[in-house]
Amino acid sequence: MRDVSNWLLRGPGGNGTLPMEILLSPNGSIYYMKYAWQSDTPRTHLEDVNEVIAAKIAQLLQLETIEVEIAWRDGKRGCLSLDYVEQYDASEDEAGAVLLEMELGERYHALQQSSAEGQELIKASFNLLEKLSYIDKIRSSFIAMNLFDILIGNQDRHPYNWSMLFKRGKSFFGPLYDNGASLGFQLPDKTLEKMVNDTNELEKYYNNMKVKAGIFNSRKPPVKAIDVLSYCISYYNDEVKEFEQFLLHFSFERYDAFIDEFPLFTKTRKQFLKLLIRHRREKILSAIKEGI
Repeated sequence: MRDVSNWLLRGPGGNGTLPMEILLSPNGSIYYMKYAWQSDTPRTHLEDVNEVIAAKIAQLLQLETIEVEIAWRDGKRGCLSLDYVEQYDASEDEAGAVLLEMELGERYHALQQSSAEGQELIKASFNLLEKLSYIDKIRSSFIAMNLFDILIGNQDRHPYNWSMLFKRGKSFFGPLYDNGASLGFQLPDKTLEKMVNDTNELEKYYNNMKVKAGIFNSRKPPVKAIDVLSYCISYYNDEVKEFEQFLLHFSFERYDAFIDEFPLFTKTRKQFLKLLIRHRREKILSAIKEGI
């Protein structure tokens, strides 16, 4: 964990839940420093730290992700990430929400206000996504992103949390970022211990998960993760099969070693992180095998 207190402050960054600053490194690179949640009340909130864990999981799945690490600045902890436009040598980026707004306008707004629920809402959202002009370039990565979110328990993949990158006349899906609202980031050790010791609790945690699926802007995730998984298996078989291979080749040896050596976490949280990914990997693989 490095100290970046002497890096130049360029200004505030973004309007997310966590405070963030834009920094300039000594070699002239642009970084974002997202700080830990500050609160007067006792509360577990490890979104900044889990961003680093999630990035490691993505790397082990062979998915494109931001370069991120834990750092300190003026005595405050946060996650430090290289600007992904610079990381990929792109000229610019555009958030998914902006693309959806520009191209689909009223239909996109109507979806956000829809009273539909469950599979009906999921079908409407993915049918709308298929009308995006970039869909053939992003389909595989978009589905992989949703399955990755189910694996790590990410509940905040709204359409500002994925982007398109543009580079020398080409466009492509950006790396995974803002993955920190995951991996039990708000759960205290007492709750984690229950799941470590009782598979039924871990099962309930999986079954009750809701997501925003990269499409919804709502404050609370509106659709169940298992319903999104089922829809993807039914309608995006090729993309799901590709992600299945990533899961099958996931190195738990490397993952466990990373978690064991990771600072800041208690023994209970480390046990939970190991068990969570194993459990969800098996749930996703089982669903794919059964075709549901």
